[in-house]
Amino acid sequence: MLVNQIVVVILGLLSSLSLTSIIMSLEDNYFGQKAYAHDFSTTDESSLVTLVEQIKAETQLVIANFLSNDNFSAHEHAISAAELIKDLENNITQTNPPSSDVTQVYDRGQKNSTTLALVVANIVDDILRKYGNAFAVEYDMTNMSNMMNMDMMMPEMDNSSPHTMDMMTTTNGTNGSSVSGSHSNTSMNIENDLVLVNINDYETAKVLSGNIKDQFSTQLRPRSLVNETTNLDRLENSLEKLEQAVNMKALPEAMMDIVHVQIHPMLQRVYDLELLRNVMPESQD
Repeated sequence: MLVNQIVVVILGLLSSLSLTSIIMSLEDNYFGQKAYAHDFSTTDESSLVTLVEQIKAETQLVIANFLSNDNFSAHEHAISAAELIKDLENNITQTNPPSSDVTQVYDRGQKNSTTLALVVANIVDDILRKYGNAFAVEYDMTNMSNMMNMDMMMPEMDNSSPHTMDMMTTTNGTNGSSVSGSHSNTSMNIENDLVLVNINDYETAKVLSGNIKDQFSTQLRPRSLVNETTNLDRLENSLEKLEQAVNMKALPEAMMDIVHVQIHPMLQRVYDLELLRNVMPESQD
């Protein structure tokens, strides 16, 4: 089973670390199954595939940090992977009907465009969540209503607007030198006073942003309608922007713009995703 293989990899790599401390940390930090903050109606398959993708990202970081002799970070990512595995086990028992074969459900989900689109939506929300934790952002980046102040100060943005790249402009270290994306043609410098407080969450955001961009290109796009080529190009470009923004340590407003104004609406349009508020249970009189 896929979960067991992941567990074996993690435990094998971390044999020199304290399993007791991992278990104690799990008891202290586990708060139940993860919830996603966007408004799309999820499915059992999309939740399960999302968890597997998150576990894969944390496992990548366990391996990378272990090989670079950063045992502390490897330990922290192992804890995150173990929490996600526990979530996955809960998810399996809650599927209808309950599934005992994660690999089968995962493979089926990988062939379904709606499931994969929901996974992309889930993962980009998780990137915002990890990014917010990494830089101690004081508001929920997955909540679109928190963009209101930004919208009041700036013109309406679209996928081709330069404002996103303006907000991605940062200052680097103490010399104040400008850092901007290779595709940016703006000279506007916006001071970025973000302080990285959690390197492990930032590492996770970076890996997830690269993984989800690749998954869209290799798994979801080939299963999409050919007549959506223009929108698919825009969606792929927005996922590339998101990866670039994470790598550049962009302002939170730029990250939120890419996700809430560009990626989520385009996913809904191309893949006909249902909003949660439109999926109401039938009333029983």
